[in-house]
Order: sequence, then structure tokens, then C-alpha cells
Amino acid sequence: MNSIAGKNVVLIGFMGTGKTEVGRLLAKALSRRFVDTDAWIEKENNMTVQKIFATLGEAAFRQKEAEALAVLCGQKGLVLATGGGIILNPQNVVLLRETGFVIWLDAGLEELARRLAGDNTRPLLAGGVDFRDIYRRREKLYRNAAHVRIDTTGKTPLVVSDEIQALLRQDGA
Repeated sequence: MNSIAGKNVVLIGFMGTGKTEVGRLLAKALSRRFVDTDAWIEKENNMTVQKIFATLGEAAFRQKEAEALAVLCGQKGLVLATGGGIILNPQNVVLLRETGFVIWLDAGLEELARRLAGDNTRPLLAGGVDFRDIYRRREKLYRNAAHVRIDTTGKTPLVVSDEIQALLRQDGA
């Protein structure tokens, strides 16, 4: 893992695992630029992720996500927080693994239920969809995409950021 120095640090994981918050803290600590793929897509399209899902559909959003990733993975030295479904496209996974060190932020289902309770900003939770079903379908994809998994259950974003920094130092990054 000594080759991380010129690569991006990529955070993947299910919604509610802390990718954005941890990513911001981690980028500051590592003196790297932070980019959240969903925020980047919103800025580029002048439309929220919710609005993209509602007006154009999930397939169009996934295409925009792949296009964003192609641009962002062409850069080096980023801390990249990805949308929870980025791993649904195998080409995204290949690109992330080739250009970055991929860290899967995970949490227990009870913890995710607590964190996601009342969150109406996530398109995939609309209409009473049980997030547990989505999580179970994606779990193996996260596992296969990641170089390492970090459990965020019961941890603050700062603790998780510190844990990642220790991991990177340990591996000589």
C-alpha cells in the first residue's frame, strides 16, 4: 500500500455511514482537497440528487455519477466521498480501485436505522422502501470494491478519521 501517496483516498459505503463528514475531516487532516461526488453532480447539473432522481430517473443519475467519477478519478490527491450506489456499476469500481485506496465505511443495521431515521433527503428511502433490503443487496459489492473496511458503529466522524489516518501511517502512505 505504499503507492497510496499519489492516489486518491476513496470512501465508499451505504448511506448514513459518515462518508461526507469523515471525508471532510480526513481531507483537512491530510491537507488534501475534499470532493463529495453527489455534491459535485449537483453543482455540475444545477439540480439536487433528489431532483435528478425525480425528473430524470435513477438510470440517468447513475450515468451522471459515472461521468463525474471519470473526471474526478483523473485527478490525484483527493479525498473522495462517493454516493452509496457508486459500486453498482462495475466500471466505477475498477476506476476507483485503480486510482485510489478504497475504504468501505460500514455500520450495523441498527445504527444505520438510527442515523437515517427521519431523513427525507435520500431518494432511495422515498416511498417507504426498507433500507435494509438495499443494504443487503449492496453489502457484497462494497466488500469486493474495498481495499479495507472500517466499522463506524458508535464512533464519531473524528474517531473514524483518526482511525483512517493511523491506518495510512501504518502502511507508509
